Amino acid sequence: MNKYINPAPTKDRIDGIDILRGFALMGILLVNILGFNASFFNFGGFYSSLPQAFQQSFYNIFISLTADKFIFLFSFLFGYGIWMQYEKFRDQSQLFRRFFSRRMFLLAVFGLAHVVLLWAGDILVIYAITGFIMLSLYRLSTRWLIPLALFFYFFISIWLLADVWIDLPNAMSSTCTECLDTAKRIYSDGNYVQVLALRLQEYYAFRNINAFYYLPKVVGIVIMGFVASRNDLYHLIIKNHKRSLLILAVLTILSIIIYFGYEKIVDFSSPFANALYMFGYEVMNLFIASTYIFIILLISSFHTVSKALKPVAFMGRMSLTNYLMQSLIMAVLFYGWGFGLFGQTNIVMLVCIAFGIFILQVIWSVLWFRSKKQGPLEKLWREYSYR
Repeated sequence: MNKYINPAPTKDRIDGIDILRGFALMGILLVNILGFNASFFNFGGFYSSLPQAFQQSFYNIFISLTADKFIFLFSFLFGYGIWMQYEKFRDQSQLFRRFFSRRMFLLAVFGLAHVVLLWAGDILVIYAITGFIMLSLYRLSTRWLIPLALFFYFFISIWLLADVWIDLPNAMSSTCTECLDTAKRIYSDGNYVQVLALRLQEYYAFRNINAFYYLPKVVGIVIMGFVASRNDLYHLIIKNHKRSLLILAVLTILSIIIYFGYEKIVDFSSPFANALYMFGYEVMNLFIASTYIFIILLISSFHTVSKALKPVAFMGRMSLTNYLMQSLIMAVLFYGWGFGLFGQTNIVMLVCIAFGIFILQVIWSVLWFRSKKQGPLEKLWREYSYR
């Protein structure tokens, strides 16, 4: 038995997976910039009352094609990577558990630092908790993992259904109307300490959504990614382009049908409306995100396209660094201790800013990998994990 396990060499990385991770980062940036621009205390209320009709229409279409879809991609890839890490240890289960526990512990530290220093919308703490949950699931067979994935993914619908008969904590709201004026004033004009205090209050207000909605959902998606990696989804896609194109066509058609139709099946006067609506919403997210995954993996399997998208792959190779860097840049742009842009109603401008940040990150990633093999936080994470 080998006593030590080494990280995978760079030449063994799969460009298609890194490209997908880079695009997932782009989508997360596009959604998160809206979060930096408006408080979680009334995110939906702010963006449902934009003063210009064009901006409102643009927002409605934009958010329906991005919100939760790219979190799905990022979470799916997190699970995909867990299997790839586990596979390197083969039968050395104890070594894997120690390695992976260290890895998730440091990820939780990164996440907590992200919340305290930069933003209340962190996802890393949820990933760390999910990783520890996966330590009790990773040895289960696929026939057990798929039902578990669906249970966790649709947990919010089960919760809302149970809420019809049992008085449960509200899992879908962090609204604090009395906090809105304070949030607008502090986030746009406050100093760093004032913003920090409000951010922690906001994170606490978001606790039910994180605990009862996002955490179970992420667990479900991570399991899906783990199963896909175990069954070598990437190579299944690239080995048979005709079959993959057919699957993609079916996914696209079903995604369009569900996108335009899932709300029509809901009787909003029914006590079960919330549960049914969220079930349809998550089915829509599942199909659209799966379509995105198939499109990106399929086109990146062609050498010419893969070569052209290599800069995006570089960004994906240091996703942790770039994810936290996005928050740093947006905190400087939107908070009062920076440029104080908080509360913009021009959504097109916000999307253009997000694309500008993405392009700068791609350029920076390319320049970084000219002389380095890993991102700075990835290097720290690996050295601590592998010891």
